[in-house]
Amino acid sequence: MKSINRRTFLATGMAFGAAALTQRTAFAQDAEEFPLGSQSYSFRTFDRDGAIAELKKLGLNQMEFFSGHIPVTTDEEVLAEVRATLAREGIDSPCFGVESFGPNADSNREKFVFAKALGISILTAHPDPRSFDNLEELTEEFDIAIGIHNHGPGAPYDGVQDTLDAVEGRNAYIGACVDTGHYIRSGEAPHEVLRALGSRVISLHLKDWTHGGAEKIVGEGDMDLVEVVRALRDINFSGPIMLEYEESPDNPGPDMAVGIANWRKAVAEA
Repeated sequence: MKSINRRTFLATGMAFGAAALTQRTAFAQDAEEFPLGSQSYSFRTFDRDGAIAELKKLGLNQMEFFSGHIPVTTDEEVLAEVRATLAREGIDSPCFGVESFGPNADSNREKFVFAKALGISILTAHPDPRSFDNLEELTEEFDIAIGIHNHGPGAPYDGVQDTLDAVEGRNAYIGACVDTGHYIRSGEAPHEVLRALGSRVISLHLKDWTHGGAEKIVGEGDMDLVEVVRALRDINFSGPIMLEYEESPDNPGPDMAVGIANWRKAVAEA
């Protein structure tokens, strides 16, 4: 299905959430309301082929890769090999990251060229404030969005207000990748964060945590999964949701399978 150009949405004043709906048609794996993929960092002790194998064991076909599995490069030979691998394995990769962006426009552009070559729609990002003017230009030129990723206590994008301040006045391509676990670490409820960010939410890292404690299997920490689902519906979210699990790095699959089941149960109950 051909994607509708987001400039049309910008021109008519529609929210970014509507544009995300168009994106999602390209990578939705089935008829699920909120289909899951995985952040490849969950499989960081595996090589790329091993990470893909672990993803497929979970019955998923969407992956947000990080640079440990796919290097950021403009080398066409490398990019062609990556494209061939993803096509052969039937893997969709709507987003990539987390990548840093700074004041160097040439360095920033290289990452957009890389993303465009792989058909990536969203770059999950940790942007330096000095990069935003350049990023606005690049997002419009390449039709690729930036999802500002929160990294928990002490990080520049700690609480939801930090991201709201960063996106204020920026074009609709500049939004948020909401990491639910890190928001719990920051003392904020993920469902409240989602509602506060609204149409600026373009992707989600689904992760669970306990307040003041440790990471847990999704659905077994302090995240209210049912409320998260309701919040996603309230904001008309239709972007990629990437399950991320940093525990049990040598064998994360069994715990992730439980998290997937918990998520699907919450979607059914919400």
